[in-house]
Order: sequence, then C-alpha cells, then structure tokens
Amino acid sequence: MIELFKSIIDIQTPFNMIVLVTLFGCAAGVLGAIAKEIRKYGCHRQDIAFKQELVDRGLGAEEIERIVGARSRAGVKQPSDEH
Repeated sequence: MIELFKSIIDIQTPFNMIVLVTLFGCAAGVLGAIAKEIRKYGCHRQDIAFKQELVDRGLGAEEIERIVGARSRAGVKQPSDEH
C-alpha cells in the first residue's frame, strides 16, 4: 500500500493530485455506501424487533397491521413538508 502511494506521488505534479483526489473521492463514496447499508440493516432489525414485541404481547394480525401501517405513515415525509 505504501509503495502504491509513493508511486502516485512520483507522477508529475498536476496529475498526482488528480489521482489522489479521485482516489480519496472513491474511498469516501465506498465508506458512505457501507455506512448507509449498516444503517438500513439496523432499521430493519429494529422493525423486526418491534413486530416481534407486538406478537409477544398477543395482538392479533389486524391490530399489528394497523399499528405498523400507522407507524410507517408517520415516518413518511409529506409532500407539503418539502417547501
């Protein structure tokens, strides 16, 4: 890895900065995508735990659907809120 960095630095002056900026931009994009997927996984696990808690309480399927539906509608951004 250090040899790769040294070879990039040895490229002519304006081109090595372009390569470094591109490399850092790609790395930031990959890390951002990984963080987004981890967040989605956490939300999914939380949703499953919530539904399991409702089942453990002994609620019926209709009640669970109504509660989950109300919860999902409350989390959705309304078009009038975008202004």
